[in-house]
Amino acid sequence: MSLQRHLKNSGFEQLFQRAFVYNILFEDTEVDERFLGLDERSRILAISGAGCGVANYVSQRPRRVDAIDINPHHLALTALKASAAQSLQSHEELYSMFGLGLHPNPKQITRKLTETLPSWIQRYWQSHHRVFRRSMIQAGMTARLLGLLRALSGIDTQWLRNFISQTVEQRYHMLEESVFPVFEKPLVKLLINSPVQLIALGVNFSQKDRLLRTEGTDLTEFFCNYIRRIACTDLERNWFAWYAAAGHFNHDIPDAVPPYVRADHHERSCGSDTVMNYQRENIFKVLERGAPNSWTHYTFCDAPDWMSDEAQLKLFKEVLRTSQDGGRLLYRSVEDHSLIEKHGLGRHFQLDNAASDRASELDRTRQYRRVNFYTICH
Repeated sequence: MSLQRHLKNSGFEQLFQRAFVYNILFEDTEVDERFLGLDERSRILAISGAGCGVANYVSQRPRRVDAIDINPHHLALTALKASAAQSLQSHEELYSMFGLGLHPNPKQITRKLTETLPSWIQRYWQSHHRVFRRSMIQAGMTARLLGLLRALSGIDTQWLRNFISQTVEQRYHMLEESVFPVFEKPLVKLLINSPVQLIALGVNFSQKDRLLRTEGTDLTEFFCNYIRRIACTDLERNWFAWYAAAGHFNHDIPDAVPPYVRADHHERSCGSDTVMNYQRENIFKVLERGAPNSWTHYTFCDAPDWMSDEAQLKLFKEVLRTSQDGGRLLYRSVEDHSLIEKHGLGRHFQLDNAASDRASELDRTRQYRRVNFYTICH
C-alpha cells in the first residue's frame, strides 16, 4: 500500500470512529443466522457495527458474546439493542424502539436498559436518548444522505410500492427514466463521489479501489449497478431497500424488518442468560488478550477488507491462536477471491463452499460479492 493511500485510510478511520454513521447493520443477519451454526455453547467475538447482528445472536442463546467496535456511537447502540432484545417484556415496545425508532419516554427507557451496562454506555444514552423522540431510524450520516438523495430523485414510499409492483425489466426502466439521470447531475455526482459518501457507505479508500475494479469507473456507476442488484430482490421483504428508498421499514409484513425486531425472535431472546460484553477498542488488542479456546465463532463484518495485507495475516493468525478447533469465522468482502487463501492459511481455515455461495446469493443488501463462512482447523 502506498504512503498516500495509507494516510488516506488512516484519516478515514479517524473520522469513521468518531461519527454516528449508521443506525442499522447493512448485513443480512437472517443469512448469518441460517449458516453460522450458533448454539448455547457458543462464545462469539463480533465486530458490532450498528448491532443488528449482535442483538440477533441473543435469540440463539449463546453462552457469551464479546461485541467490539472502535466507534462508540455504534457500540452504544448495539448494547441498547441487545439489552432491549434480552430484557424488554413487551414486543410492542421493542418494535416501537427499533422498528419505528420511537419511544414516548426515551430518557426513562434508555436508563432502564443500560443500568447494568458499562458506565460509559450509561453516560452515552443520558446524552443521546432524545434520538428516540425524533426517530432513531432517521439518525446518522447514512440516513441523512439517503434522505437527501430521496428528495433529489423524488423517491418515496408510494414510488417504492409502485416499483415493487413491476417486473424486473420494468423496474430497470423506471430506474433509467427517473433515478439514474439524477445521479448524473453535477452536484449529486460530486456528493456521491465525495469522501463523505464513502464514510456513509462504510467504505474506505482501499475498499473503494477494489469496488471500482469490477463495479465501474466511479461511485456513481457503482451506485447504479448496486441499485440494479437490489431491484432483483424480494423488495416487499427487503428491509434495506425500504430503509433506503422509503426511509422506514415495510411495517405491513412482519418479517420485513431485521430479525431481532420480529416477534418470534423476541420470544426466544427475552430472558436469555447470554453474557454480553462490550469493548470499545481495536480488535487486535482484544485478540491479544485472548487465551487459546477463548471463542468458537468470529464475525468480522467487512473489516478484513479495510486492512493491509500485514494486518489481515495478523488477524487470521490471532483467530487461529484464540479459537476452539472446529470454530466458525464469518466475514464479508467486496472481492471474489479468498483472503485466507491469499495468505496461505487454507489448511487452517476451510471454506464452507455451499454455505458461502448460498449466503452470497441470498444476502439482501447486495453490497458484497462474498459472504464467507470458514471452519477453523488446528
